[in-house]
This record gives sequence, structure tokens and C-alpha cells, in this order.
Amino acid sequence: VCHFFPPLVLERRYPKEVQDLYETMRRFARILGPVEHDKFIESHALEFELRREIKRLQEYRAAGITNFCSARTYDHLKKTRDEERLKRTMLSEVLQYIQDSSACQQWLSRQADIDSGLSPTVPVPSNSGRRSAPPLNLTGLPGTEKLNEKEKEV
Repeated sequence: VCHFFPPLVLERRYPKEVQDLYETMRRFARILGPVEHDKFIESHALEFELRREIKRLQEYRAAGITNFCSARTYDHLKKTRDEERLKRTMLSEVLQYIQDSSACQQWLSRQADIDSGLSPTVPVPSNSGRRSAPPLNLTGLPGTEKLNEKEKEV
């Protein structure tokens, strides 16, 4: 009886680091035998989980948290902070690429027109020198009756 797990089961069962170890050690499975190989992988999976839990508890201790109720609050606040940090990072990355103030003003005016329900009046400049494609004619296509004007424009 072979105790090796198929790759689909392995992906759901172990974290990526343990999956990598499994793939590396699979060629030695014949030497160890299936049971010993499974024990080896299971022990490394347990070690990985224990190390991750120890790091989490050390983080709590460094933050001055001494009970699990406070730890839940800390995790919730940390998640919120990380989401806000990600939003700020994404915004700063977008802003760093906006160097042309006239292009920025054109984009802002187009967005304001779109938000107010008007069609944008400023054409989008093309960097390649080619003309922009004409708008698609959606009349008669199935499902277009479900779209509003903004969706049809996009």
C-alpha cells in the first residue's frame, strides 16, 4: 500500500515550503519506504507549523500582549493597518508615474465627466501615432439591454 499523497491533495494539505520539501525528497522515497517518507514529511510539516506559531507568539510578546483576547484585537487592528498601508502604497505608486500635469488634468476632467453622466469630451492621446479605434456598435447583440450607458461606453 503506497502512502504517498497525490499532488492535488498535497497542495491543500501542506504550506508551500513543505510542498517544496516534498518535491525535493520524493526521489529518496524509494530508499526510505513510503511509511518512513510520510513520517518524515509530516514531521517537517509539524515543525513548520510550530515555527510559525512561535513567531506569532513572539510578535505578540514584543507588542506587549499577554492574553489571547488582546491577541485577537491586535490581529484585527494589524489586518486593518496592513490594508490601509497597501492602499497608500498603491496610491503612491500610481502618483509617482503621473509626471505630466496636462495629461493628469485631462484624465481628471474625463473622470469628472464620466462620474456626472456625460461622455468624455477630451480624446485620449495615443503614444504610437495611430488613430484610435472607432466605438463598437452594440445594437442587436444579446445582453446589451442589461447594460447602462456608462457600461456601453466602456
